[in-house]
Amino acid sequence: MPKGSCLCGEYQHEYEGEPVATYKKTSGKVFNWTRKGDSGKNVTYNNCGTCGTIMTVSAEAMPDMVIFKAGTLDDQDAIESSKPGAQIYNKNKPSWCDGLAYAAQKDGAS
Repeated sequence: MPKGSCLCGEYQHEYEGEPVATYKKTSGKVFNWTRKGDSGKNVTYNNCGTCGTIMTVSAEAMPDMVIFKAGTLDDQDAIESSKPGAQIYNKNKPSWCDGLAYAAQKDGAS
């Protein structure tokens, strides 16, 4: 089961499944903050309560999905096998940044 942690190591999590079928926080304090997404629905960020690293993101517009921040994964094999299926918010990327040829390209989140 791939595992991950924040910068300070206090918050740890793991997941199982492709795509992620089950997720659980295994240690650490968490604080959440919520904003309105492009859809008008809430987007909630789960951060380490100690160092503030964004660990996961959940969006009401995508209720069956937990977005893992790739930089929080500690398992190199999991990183290598987790090729992105889509790039979102391309409308905000710099002109010199090419899209991933194998991933769907989207200007927003949907």
